Amino acid sequence: MRSRHERRRRQTRERIANTALALFSERGYDAVTIAEIAEAADVAKQTVVNHFPAKEDLLLAWHRPVEADVIDMIDQLPLGVSLPEFLKEELPRLFAHLPETPEAPDGGDPRTAGDERLASVFTVIQNSPALQDALRLRGSRYQDDLAAILSDRVPAHLGPVAARAIAAFILTTVTAMIAEAARLQSEGRLPEQITAALNGTVGRALDILHTGIGDVGGSAAPPE
Repeated sequence: MRSRHERRRRQTRERIANTALALFSERGYDAVTIAEIAEAADVAKQTVVNHFPAKEDLLLAWHRPVEADVIDMIDQLPLGVSLPEFLKEELPRLFAHLPETPEAPDGGDPRTAGDERLASVFTVIQNSPALQDALRLRGSRYQDDLAAILSDRVPAHLGPVAARAIAAFILTTVTAMIAEAARLQSEGRLPEQITAALNGTVGRALDILHTGIGDVGGSAAPPE
């Protein structure tokens, strides 16, 4: 019974998200209300809210922010691993496989349905300043989450102010990497070429992180 209930819940969630994306793409994010999405998806308005507490969550169902993936990676990183070195190695590979943007040419490989939906999501985001503001606000919550993780990693010598500053630096670097990877991808660069480019240009930014905070993942003692 539980499996059947979960399957129905997943199907309802997918129907709502599909309906919302179709309406956003047709009329624009700002012009569509939760009530209209509920009516088009043939569910109660409260059902939409139960699945997607914030309106922007309807789009994030298709597009998990890269920042969330990075935070999860750091949260699961063993304490003995150097955070700056880990980020320098892993981030370029992560950003080399960003999905194609809506402006990508149509003459390439066949597009999957998921890629097409993701392209629609990016178009909706680009056309809505209100949605962009909502996503920026969500980004500040990511900063709080990452600062808490960093404080837990090295509580002896990384206070809350330093943790928040480092979190801001990491997430700003991530934002810059997204923009640079998208630019390189729009030029037709291959994933391995994007990785190589990011290793060089963004690696220098992460060197600042290493120089400034040392081995965050290690067990270095605080300065006396």
